Amino acid sequence: MRMRNAKAFGSLAMLGATALIVAGCTAGNTTAPTDAATDSTQLPSTDWVRADASEVQDGGSVTLAVSALPVNFNIYQIDGNDSDTNDIVETTLGGPIKIDESGSPVLNEDYASSAEITSEDPQVVEVRLNPEAVWEDGTPITVADYVATWQANNGSNAEFINVSTAGWDQIESIEEGDDEYHVVVTFSSVYADWQSLFTSVLKESVASDPAAFNEGFLTSAMPSSGPFVITNVDTTGQIVTAERNPLWWGETPKLDRILFQAVSQDQQGSSFANGEIDALYISSNADLYETAQGVDGADIQATNGLTWTHVTMNASDGPLADVNVRKAVASIVNREQIAAAANTPVGVPAVTQGDYIFMAGQEGYEDAALPYDPEAGAAFLEEAGYTQEGEEWVRDGETLELTVTVPADTATNIQRAEQVQADLGEFGIPVELVTVPVAGYFSDYVIPGDFEMVSFSWVGTAFPISTAEPLFSPLDSEQNFTGTTEEALGDLWDRANSELDPQARIEIANEINEAIWDYVPMFPIAPLPEVWAVADGLVNYGATQFETIDWTLVGWAAE
Repeated sequence: MRMRNAKAFGSLAMLGATALIVAGCTAGNTTAPTDAATDSTQLPSTDWVRADASEVQDGGSVTLAVSALPVNFNIYQIDGNDSDTNDIVETTLGGPIKIDESGSPVLNEDYASSAEITSEDPQVVEVRLNPEAVWEDGTPITVADYVATWQANNGSNAEFINVSTAGWDQIESIEEGDDEYHVVVTFSSVYADWQSLFTSVLKESVASDPAAFNEGFLTSAMPSSGPFVITNVDTTGQIVTAERNPLWWGETPKLDRILFQAVSQDQQGSSFANGEIDALYISSNADLYETAQGVDGADIQATNGLTWTHVTMNASDGPLADVNVRKAVASIVNREQIAAAANTPVGVPAVTQGDYIFMAGQEGYEDAALPYDPEAGAAFLEEAGYTQEGEEWVRDGETLELTVTVPADTATNIQRAEQVQADLGEFGIPVELVTVPVAGYFSDYVIPGDFEMVSFSWVGTAFPISTAEPLFSPLDSEQNFTGTTEEALGDLWDRANSELDPQARIEIANEINEAIWDYVPMFPIAPLPEVWAVADGLVNYGATQFETIDWTLVGWAAE
């Protein structure tokens, strides 16, 4: 199960918030490292096989794997904020903004004829919606849907358990302009990443009712406004079926249907080899890479990624409430070794992640990480009042022991946790791995804060500054699982989000990065590449760093 923070926009339907990934990094890396690693700047931003509509067969189906069926189909609700759910829902939703191959936001003409700033003081954005765009029941998509979506996400009503209020809480009003298809958005303060709020929208009936928003789509799909509509959720067979939307107003999709089959991460390689699924997310899994190489005709693709693995430490109580203990853990874990074990076996660069906002290769990236330094780790523990007694670290008669909560049957997550366990254990800090069901990993453990340490991946967006904020600030953010924050971050992010000059924004973001490293609520480990294998003939789908998938063009190459 991947939680998206970078497979940006290729599968992320909601650009305004980062999403999570259960897995990521070092999945069953039993293959010896190879020297085939390439400079990250040489990897393309999109590596799938491109084909024009005339070159794609009409009809057919594609079967894609997810680790588990959604626990909530509403991607704006916190329980729906995972990569698998976004992968499914993105076939059914869209909005005025999409992301191109370079990572730039561009107009999506299926949903709007224009979306632009018409005033800077105050900031006003006007969107001209496509009058032909409708919900699956034929109801037009209008300004009322945008008003309701804003009000559900701006934090004014605590009954809505949303992913993030970032950006939404800076909107002063959304009003009808010339008609119901003219959306006039007035901001209370400048919001530089305004486009991130317009990649999709909720139907008014969903967004205006907290009960529907939070619990109305636990086992059934939200209303579709995209080229496909979910027609069946088979909880017995663990399959979600999406079929052509008969009311879709754009170009007719090439595929008749898309099947999302729940397959455990451990089984996805064999499922791909047996032809049961048509694409395989390899990431840094050397065993999957080797399996894919043995599949006739499989196209192995690789791009840079925005996904980054990390260890989140729960600072709300226990030993990790002490910043020096957190700094010690971050200094003792050998991130370089984990990165090398993860990436080199699949022929992509092995680099560590040292920035909480930008990815290596992105403009603004600044490595401010605590270096691997066990001696510094010992000094941090001594500063926290611990003394080394034999092979243990003790404070006030209590031995320092920690736990990592891991989801069952996710080789990548478990192996990464085992490496953390080994590094800390060798240093004298015993670590127990607590295995929990994968389906409830986030909803039952991560989100409620029932853990000491967890490790998954954040998948971000093409708007890294604003979308990183809720991971750290405020304390009660729905995405801040660390149990702590730094008060100065709020003002810093306010400045960054209201700064329209790109270089000035980067400078503020660098200040934020350094401030987070000062209290280290989590520590990044490594960026994950986008490595995929797709079945022979599957086009317009696969590895991408940014690009929004055009589901009307995904299909099988014409013979």
